[in-house]
Amino acid sequence: MRRTEYLSLALRNLARRPGRTLLTATMIAGGTALSSFSVGLTSGTYAAMIDMATRSSVGHLQVQRESYLNSPDLFSTITDAETAKAQLLQTQGVTAVTARVESGGLFALGKRTTGGMAIGVNPATEGAVTTVPAQVTKGRWLGQTRQPDANAEVVVGDGLATALHAKIGDELSFIGQGADGSIAAELFTVVGVTSVGGVGMPLGYMHIEDARELLVLGGRSHRLLAAVADLDEVDDIAASVVVEAPDRVMPWSIVLPNLARSIEADRSGSWVFLGIILLVVLFGVSNTMMMAVFERTREFGVLLALGTRPSRIIVTTVLEGLLLATAAAAAGGAIGAAVNAFIGAAGIPLGDYAVEFGGVNLTHMPARNTALSIVVVPSIVAICGALAGLQPALRAGRLQPNDALRD
Repeated sequence: MRRTEYLSLALRNLARRPGRTLLTATMIAGGTALSSFSVGLTSGTYAAMIDMATRSSVGHLQVQRESYLNSPDLFSTITDAETAKAQLLQTQGVTAVTARVESGGLFALGKRTTGGMAIGVNPATEGAVTTVPAQVTKGRWLGQTRQPDANAEVVVGDGLATALHAKIGDELSFIGQGADGSIAAELFTVVGVTSVGGVGMPLGYMHIEDARELLVLGGRSHRLLAAVADLDEVDDIAASVVVEAPDRVMPWSIVLPNLARSIEADRSGSWVFLGIILLVVLFGVSNTMMMAVFERTREFGVLLALGTRPSRIIVTTVLEGLLLATAAAAAGGAIGAAVNAFIGAAGIPLGDYAVEFGGVNLTHMPARNTALSIVVVPSIVAICGALAGLQPALRAGRLQPNDALRD
């Protein structure tokens, strides 16, 4: 029997009971569409959460001393920041790089004081890596140059502004330790307030050159922050950049471990949901193919009595399940892809039900089409559908002609 004959016979058998075939195909297509949409929605939401968390302050990946992440120290600077920065900028997929220096100390304004973190940034490149400049809610972002006869500028976070009752134009001081062992003290003029951080995170952003001079760091940096074009490639990009030990290139998942663990736990739950859908598909196709075998028992008996090989009956029956599952899964995948594309970056607004997930406030759930949602999921459904038809096909191939003809 030629391949075309197998195909023709399988299609004819599916057309015998169009109602049952359509019902099963609808169930498979619906399950596939739901699975593709679910995977696309979670993928889009994860990507938005990661981008929101990383772009807000830490970047998609960082270069820093390996010990600096868990034990920040004034003296733990990058061995050769300029070389590492050049390597990052030459790496395909990296779109921007900016440097930072950091130090804890005491901020004071009038009679109010509070501990906080002084962060030196490059005003010109910070906005290409993070959204800190865009989150200025009052005043303005740092100027790129410093007036020689004026105080250095500082943009304070909401937490620092609240603690000190700081307003635009106020003069505050910072006292800390310099890298040479001296007392680091400087007056700053508040030029802006940013929403980065919160009440529990007093932050003050200043020009990186002012911070280096204050902390006596010379040209050294504590961190290099980088942005990448595709978040899915951030781990590969981090692995491809070689820096001088003990420095290390760290993707966002290492810098923000709590968010990474939250996403991984939620992703596991999504696979459980997908597994339930696949079980439903398996039972549906298996039931359809089993009923088809029962109805055609006498027909199979005649074919076997005429000398048809059992293997041909098995192949034809399996092909029926494969055709049914493949066509339905493809249709379901197309529907899921269309829904994901329609929702897109706008997402599903959560309104009053906005939630905090891994330290990120989630206000809407965007969707996106990925290889997993539009190729892998429908393929898995189609394969499972074909496997579901295998047991009924083997039963048909094991029939004895005499028993089948008496059925």
